[in-house]
Amino acid sequence: MAATPLLNSNWWKSWRATWWSPAIPEDIRSSVEDMQLQRAMTHVPMIYLVAIFNLISVMVLSAHEGVEPVYYAWMGILAIGCLGRMIMWMRFPKTPDSPARSQKILTNLSGISISIVTFLSIWSVYAVTTDLFINQMFIPVSLVFGSTCMAHCLACIKKVAIAILFIGVIPSAVAMILVGGFDEMIMGWSMITIALLMIRFIIDSYNQIISGLIMRHTIWKQAHSDTLTGLANRRAMMNHLQLAEQAFARDGSGFAVALLDLNRFKQVNDNLGHDVGDHLLIEVANRLNQNSAAEEIVGRLGGDEFLILMPDVVRHDEALARATTYLASFVRPAEINGHMITPSASIGIAVQMLDGTNVEQLLKAADSALYDMKRSDKNVDRLPNRSWRDIA
Repeated sequence: MAATPLLNSNWWKSWRATWWSPAIPEDIRSSVEDMQLQRAMTHVPMIYLVAIFNLISVMVLSAHEGVEPVYYAWMGILAIGCLGRMIMWMRFPKTPDSPARSQKILTNLSGISISIVTFLSIWSVYAVTTDLFINQMFIPVSLVFGSTCMAHCLACIKKVAIAILFIGVIPSAVAMILVGGFDEMIMGWSMITIALLMIRFIIDSYNQIISGLIMRHTIWKQAHSDTLTGLANRRAMMNHLQLAEQAFARDGSGFAVALLDLNRFKQVNDNLGHDVGDHLLIEVANRLNQNSAAEEIVGRLGGDEFLILMPDVVRHDEALARATTYLASFVRPAEINGHMITPSASIGIAVQMLDGTNVEQLLKAADSALYDMKRSDKNVDRLPNRSWRDIA
C-alpha cells in the first residue's frame, strides 16, 4: 500500500508529459511568436480554402436534398467572406512592422478560424438532431475533415488548434452518439478518437518546435555570452556595434562606446590567486550591469577589459557622465573569499562622428583615451577607488 502514492505520482507525471507542454521561457517568447506568425502566414490560404470547400459542399448537399435556401444561404455569404479574406491575406505584407502588429494578426486569425468552425459546428449539430438531411453523417464527417486540416495548419498555435478540433468534432460526435442509430454511434466514437489522436499529434509537434527553439537559443547564447560573467562576449559586442553603425547610417541614431579596464588586476591574480580574480571579474560585471541604462549593452572583451555600448549618446559630456556613473559603482569594497577588495578601473570613451566614423575608429579612439587615463591616473583623482586592499 505504501507504493500507491508513488505509483499515482508517476502516473500523474507521465500523463502531464503526454498532454501538457513545457512553459515557454521568456528568453524565447519573441522567437516563438515570430515562428507562429511565419507558419500561420504560410498556411492561412489553405485554411480559407478548406473553409470554402466545406461551405460549398454543405450548400450543394442541401440544395440536392431539397432543403430550403433559408437554412443554408448564409453559408454562401460566409464563403464569399472567406474568399475575400484569403485574397487580402495573400496581398498582406509578409513582415509586419512591429511585434504589436504581429500579435494582432495572430489574434485576428485565431478568432476568425474559431468563429468559422463554431458556426459550422452548430449547423452540424442541428443537422444531426433533426430530419433536415437524409444522410446525417455527411456534414459531421465533412466538418471533421475541415477541422483537422485547419488544426494542422495552426498547429504552431497550440491552444487555437486544439480549440478548433474540440469545437469542430466533439459536439457533432456527441450528438451522433446520443440521437443517432448504431452506424451513427460508431461513427461518433470514431470521430472522438480521431480528434484525440490529432490533439496528441499537435501537442507533440508543438513541443518539438519549442524544444528546437530552446536548443537553438541555448546554442546561440553559449556562442555569444561570456562563460564567466554571463555578459555579452566579444563576438556579440561586435555584432551590436555593427547594428548600431547600421542604425546610424539608416536614420542617424548616434551612439558612444566606453572601454573599461581594471587597474592592477594582475596583482590580484598573482597575490590572491586566479579564483579570487575570477570572482572579482564577476563582481565587476554585476556592478556594471546594475548601473547600466535599459538601452545600454555591457560586454566583456576578454581578460579584465569590458566594453559598453551607449545608444543615443551623441556628446562627450553625456558619455563622460555615464562613464563617471560606472566608475562610481566601484567605490564600495567587495568581500571575496575573505579579502576586502575595492575595484579600481580606467575608462575611455568615444562618440560616433566626434571621435570616428566607423566601429574600428571608435574602438581605437576609446582605447587611446583609456590608456591616456591610465598614464595620467585621472580616475584616481576623481574617485576614491585607488587601492586594492589585502594586496599591498
